[in-house]
Amino acid sequence: MKTILIIEPVVSELEAQMNFCRRSSDNLTVVPARDCQKSQVILQERQIDLILCSTSFPGEERCQTLETLAREFPYIPILGISDSPDQDSEMAQSAGACGCFEKPLKDNFHLEKIYELAEASNAGTIQGIPLHSLLQMHENDGQTCTLHIFSAAGEGHIYVEDGSVINAEIDDLSGEEAFYQLISWDEVIIDIKYYNRTRRREISSPLITMIMEGVRRKDERAELDSQSLSLARPKQKLQQASMAGMRLALNIGQNLSIEFDSIEGELESLLVGMIADHLLIITIPSHFIVTDTEVNVGQVIVVKFTHMEKLFLFRARVSRVLNTPRHLIFLDYPSVIHFHDIRKAERAAASFPCSLKTENGAVFNGLFKDISSSGALLNVSQQDNENLPEIDIAQRIWLSCALPEIDEQLELVGIVKNFKKDERGIQVGLEFSTTYPQLDESINRYLKTVKLQQV
Repeated sequence: MKTILIIEPVVSELEAQMNFCRRSSDNLTVVPARDCQKSQVILQERQIDLILCSTSFPGEERCQTLETLAREFPYIPILGISDSPDQDSEMAQSAGACGCFEKPLKDNFHLEKIYELAEASNAGTIQGIPLHSLLQMHENDGQTCTLHIFSAAGEGHIYVEDGSVINAEIDDLSGEEAFYQLISWDEVIIDIKYYNRTRRREISSPLITMIMEGVRRKDERAELDSQSLSLARPKQKLQQASMAGMRLALNIGQNLSIEFDSIEGELESLLVGMIADHLLIITIPSHFIVTDTEVNVGQVIVVKFTHMEKLFLFRARVSRVLNTPRHLIFLDYPSVIHFHDIRKAERAAASFPCSLKTENGAVFNGLFKDISSSGALLNVSQQDNENLPEIDIAQRIWLSCALPEIDEQLELVGIVKNFKKDERGIQVGLEFSTTYPQLDESINRYLKTVKLQQV
């Protein structure tokens, strides 16, 4: 179903145009307006696929309303409707219209053109493809269109004319600065729309140059944010462990942060394969693909990831690089891994039983592995239970236990933050949602007791 806005100051002619469109097809919704102000309100509130606009309004120069709307809504096709199309056609097209019809609308040619332009108003919606990749495809194909871009950061437009990006807009910002903001947005949804070529060219730099600059600025902002967070946190001493005969606590599909000596800041990658004690396979960061630069065999990179509220990092050598059929890096398996705890509250190792109840009312036997005033690590073993509970992130769990040494009974509610399941059972990381002074005091007394016993 396509929606057409008809703007005509003469009531009889407005009704005639509406009746023509309605009689011709059940797939057209027709919205009327008699002046520019009313039509602007409609265009802000409704999805309009095509505008039919009179070239003449009382008290205005010819095509003035048409030109105003074409400049304000360059992504909606406009047809001029005129008593004298021979006189108005050139002026209407110069103002941004894609054609000019003679009143009254009455034949199949008019209807076919209306359908064609209404369909061209939106070529589709794309999600999951990076904006820079879509722009490069349009450049190769010489496309002319408007890209309406949505993300959690806001929305904006990029105007492409014959494959070249000629302008970009976010709120009151336009030109290259608007482009750099849009190109840095993650998880965008893109509507590919019509473009009437009314925007003034404010961008003249080559597309690849702007993409590289946008990536550089994004990495720079990420580095500054990382430095700010690093300064805000107390420094912690890294611990290290040998990985001989051990498997990294990594799952296929896990996000990784990687650092190259040749590039400032961290880049994003994904683990796609692993053979323990032999190699890791990760995706090549988009920075290298966009800038068409190579990852060199023999390079040593730093890989970082988080697991069970610990930050892990290791250095690994690039042993092989693939660019087809996928962009992949093969890394030597690390011999040593470094880590530190990123939890805010002090924790103590523990080994005491508890009962836990899930949201469906099922009760299971569990064992605390560590505990703090803000959360805990639990183990629910196959050996101690007939069945294992169904666990998911953000799930609520009720706990009942007695703290040893100080003989206090606790009733807790925890939110699942992470979990790991194997044939022996489930290990669950919880954040307590029932925090109150008496609870903090009880757990802190237990932590002090454990600490004194370790001295």
